[in-house]
Amino acid sequence: MMLPQIDVTPSTALLDVPVHITLSGFAPHQLITLHATLNDGLPGGELTASSHAIFQADDEGSVDLVSQAPLFGTYEGIDPMGLFWSMHVQTQRFFSPYSLDMFEFAPRSTTIQLSAEVHDKVVAKATVTRIFVSPEVSIAKIRDHGIVGLYFSHSHAEPRPAILVLGGSEGGIGSCSQFAALFASHGYPALALAYFQCDDLPDDIRQIPLEYIQNAIRWLKQQPQVDSEKIVVFGRSKGAELALVIGAYDPEVRAVIASSPSSTVCLGCDREYSGSDLFSPQSSWSFRGEPLPFVHWTEAQAQEAQALLKAGQRIDHIHAQTWKDCEWLEDATIPVERINGPIMLLSSDDDHWWPAAEHCDRIVARLQEKNFSHDVVHLRYENTGHMIRFPYIPATRVQLNGGTAKNNAYASEHSWREVLQFLKKAFS
Repeated sequence: MMLPQIDVTPSTALLDVPVHITLSGFAPHQLITLHATLNDGLPGGELTASSHAIFQADDEGSVDLVSQAPLFGTYEGIDPMGLFWSMHVQTQRFFSPYSLDMFEFAPRSTTIQLSAEVHDKVVAKATVTRIFVSPEVSIAKIRDHGIVGLYFSHSHAEPRPAILVLGGSEGGIGSCSQFAALFASHGYPALALAYFQCDDLPDDIRQIPLEYIQNAIRWLKQQPQVDSEKIVVFGRSKGAELALVIGAYDPEVRAVIASSPSSTVCLGCDREYSGSDLFSPQSSWSFRGEPLPFVHWTEAQAQEAQALLKAGQRIDHIHAQTWKDCEWLEDATIPVERINGPIMLLSSDDDHWWPAAEHCDRIVARLQEKNFSHDVVHLRYENTGHMIRFPYIPATRVQLNGGTAKNNAYASEHSWREVLQFLKKAFS
């Protein structure tokens, strides 16, 4: 008699590769609870999470997650990767993301433990290994020309298009390194660049010099693994705003991918220097020593936003109002028509941080009006929140970000495939 078992194919794969899970050897029509548990699931940090789903075996005592929906569980409907994105997060934090010396991109892979229970007794187990960065990729800490970053690369027969990766308002080196690791695992040398809150960099987003980003681009162009004529900037959230800005100011950028961006230069912080009690709105970016024009906030709006964020509530309406009230909106608008290559925009219509979908629509309209000569792709996702990332990671933290876990997971999976296709098309 066949014993109950869990089969996973492939059992070891890169993080963005889906797996096929089947159960066999159970009694016909038996109820089975399948648990998934993730520990040590964040390079450079800590992530623990878990999910479950209850299935009924078929006439032959089998379950196939590709074709069968759970009766109950953390996700609904047929979804082969539902156990992965529907995980409830118990702990999540980065270790020392604000110090390059102390930050280590480790572990390079993690395991998800699967267990099948019948009548509250574990009868089968399996392990799935998820790789954050390919073994062939080398990781180097970079302090050169004043830049602070992690460089992910491996040897190629010929130089490859390279990607400068910019994180958002979380600061430091933690989150941008995750994207850089995946890009490098797909063959694109990638520099995860910290631009504030790391080592000797500024303590906040306060008139960050575009020259600093330009130095990073020049450094990237000089690397032997890099095709110096094919530099891409990828940014998320505040980093998406910066990606569009640097693309508009530096013709050496040959493509921009902006995930949940703004169409304007926005408020960086509301103090002239750290520790000041005086309200003083600051532009996020500067160029040649001058702050870029930006959309201002009132002190009341800044205080309201802080209170809402502390309560775990959305602030996109405040951003929308400041843009509506701005008397110099054209001056603050990013001149995206100057970008020297194709543009990809990712947005969602339930973004709780700022109305990115409307701003992407505004960017597209501007590009059409200016007769932009390169390709423009805008992927707009309905009922989706701010956290469009990469596939098959927990998507259940929706309170501050918006959307639903299922829609956020779909947008992350679909957009990531499209990002990789965009890169191939841009440099084919």
